[in-house]
Amino acid sequence: MRWLWLLGLLVAHVSLTLAKGWTGLSRHLLPLDFYQADLKELLQKILWAANVKRCFGVITDDLHYPIYDRIYFEAVGRRLVPFYVVRVNASEDLRRLPGELELVLRAIKARDCDLHVITILNGWQVQGLLRFVYDNRALNMQGKFLLLHDSRLFSPDMLHLWTVFVSSVFLKRQLDNRFQISTVAFPEILSGVLALKNLALWELGKRINGSILFVDNTSDLMGAALPVAVVEHVPMVQWSNTTNSYQGVEVEIMNALGQALNFQPVYYQANGSEATDWEQDDAFGENKTHIDSKLIEELALHSARFAIGDLHLFEVYLRLVELSLPHNFECLTFLTPESSMDNSWQTFILPFSGGMWAGVLLSLFVVGTVFYAISFLNAILTGSDHRGFSRCCRRSRGGRLEPPDPSTYRRLSFRVALSRYRPPLGVGKHRDLFDDYATCFLLTYSMLLYVSLPRMPRNWPLRVLTGWYWIYCILLVATYRASFTAILANPAERVTIDTLEDLLRSGIPLKAGSAENRQFFLDATDEVAQKVGAKMDVLENNDDLTARIAKGECSYYDNEFYLRYMRVGDESGGVGSALHIMRECVVYMPVVLAMEKNSALKKRVDSSLQHMIEGGLIAKWLKDAVKRLPAEAPAQQEALMNLNKFWSSFVALGIGYVASILALLVEHWHFRRIIMRHPMYDVLNPSLYYNFKRLYPDE
Repeated sequence: MRWLWLLGLLVAHVSLTLAKGWTGLSRHLLPLDFYQADLKELLQKILWAANVKRCFGVITDDLHYPIYDRIYFEAVGRRLVPFYVVRVNASEDLRRLPGELELVLRAIKARDCDLHVITILNGWQVQGLLRFVYDNRALNMQGKFLLLHDSRLFSPDMLHLWTVFVSSVFLKRQLDNRFQISTVAFPEILSGVLALKNLALWELGKRINGSILFVDNTSDLMGAALPVAVVEHVPMVQWSNTTNSYQGVEVEIMNALGQALNFQPVYYQANGSEATDWEQDDAFGENKTHIDSKLIEELALHSARFAIGDLHLFEVYLRLVELSLPHNFECLTFLTPESSMDNSWQTFILPFSGGMWAGVLLSLFVVGTVFYAISFLNAILTGSDHRGFSRCCRRSRGGRLEPPDPSTYRRLSFRVALSRYRPPLGVGKHRDLFDDYATCFLLTYSMLLYVSLPRMPRNWPLRVLTGWYWIYCILLVATYRASFTAILANPAERVTIDTLEDLLRSGIPLKAGSAENRQFFLDATDEVAQKVGAKMDVLENNDDLTARIAKGECSYYDNEFYLRYMRVGDESGGVGSALHIMRECVVYMPVVLAMEKNSALKKRVDSSLQHMIEGGLIAKWLKDAVKRLPAEAPAQQEALMNLNKFWSSFVALGIGYVASILALLVEHWHFRRIIMRHPMYDVLNPSLYYNFKRLYPDE
């Protein structure tokens, strides 16, 4: 009996051992039920460790759909948390999601869910889903992602995606029924090396250390060297020959970001490929927008992690890159030609207006006529010899000599008598200064120029009138001198273009540095801005741009600080003084940094930029960068008399010379053509002609 009892114990032990062996063998064969049960338990523990507060989403296939039952969703904790569950078919192409699935993804993003669980066995489907999310920003890619490990997800063309999904955790089933938990090695992937970092090796019945999952690695980049594409544009980026490095506001910002996030910026000049034509389709795929920026090209090709160079917040950029928080707002306006009212040769006529000059000339005619009339009336009233005043008066008095017959001109006796003629004593004794009409104009003109009269008139009416006319001349000349002195002492008025309306009326061709700036005007709601955009062209050749602007061949659109730099840079050639920055700002455009599309560093960069703005660092850097760029061209000293202003005196003197020479030529012509051809003119006896004219003035 004793042996039978020992044999029974042995049989029972062997049976138990065989039973355990068959159980282990069955688990080693990975039946579906055991795989789902283990994966479910692991997902439950990770869901608990993820500390979900808002919501979470699940995207799964038919194989893994039974995992997500009531027990799984209760693993989130005592507090009820909303969730989304999407089941996809094995035959679906997730690069082009159906409308219902896309709406669910948009809802998950709108709720800003904490965790995204993707349990799809087909790696190609997962790859297509991630590409769709990346291209369309369908989910918050900086959130927590939980995926099944698949080698197809780590192909070289997926490298730039994993620089975005940096909070992704991968689950890989081992042959010993354990799960390998890993994540993307960050920031090593920013250097172009895709490697996985093992976090834990989990087996059934063990706990999950939540502190090692979904760690934010973006706060410390461990000194990684990140390429930064730059384009020189004052005041943001400029090459300094003294230090052989880039300087500017955005360079200072990048250096500060490097210290805050512990990375080393490596600057290089962006030289966009000429063969690349960046045209971005709109949301409906009908219209295309041309993008000129080389910086956007560098980021779109994943050649750089950052791009700086005075980039503005254009919506078209957001389809290809990620833009930071605006760190500054720039005044965008036009650099236009400037003309001057410094018509130096006209300075001597500028003190009076056209109406004033007409009044002065009319006063000369009126006052000369009044002088002559008073002299004539005085001769009539006093009974003086007034035969020389007018022909009609001489007829009425009967004192006129009858002209001789023309045949008598040739008689020798007539010529001898005429040559011996002497005017009687006292003839012309009573004639006064203003008895001749031509002399009246000459004397009134000479008094206006402060030229004294040969003598005072004999008649008291003329003396009184002369005194009052002197007072008029003093007032007129004093007014002229005061206005003339003010013109000489003050700088000439500048003719500038300060509004868009003035710019359109000027007819000057409009130029912009990029197609995005032109499109901004075309998309504006203001009618004037639309007209500006219709006339604007993209600048293709920067050679001698400031010289062309100074000549009025074009105007250039850019930020105010860069336009100041263009004007100051050409002062050595004398062009800067002919350039004017339009006072009216077309728009205050936000200036941003550019990063790769959906960059994981955006949140950190925005936070650091906000701290720099609040601390006043960016304002200080901007002030240092533009301190040598004056806002206005230096004004001319008011009391300085230069040759340009004095040129009017030479012009006036030249006019006097020309008038004198013309008068001399007219007199010479009159003497040769009229006097010398008179029958009574004799070269050997000139007094013969003049005695004849005294006796017969009208002949």
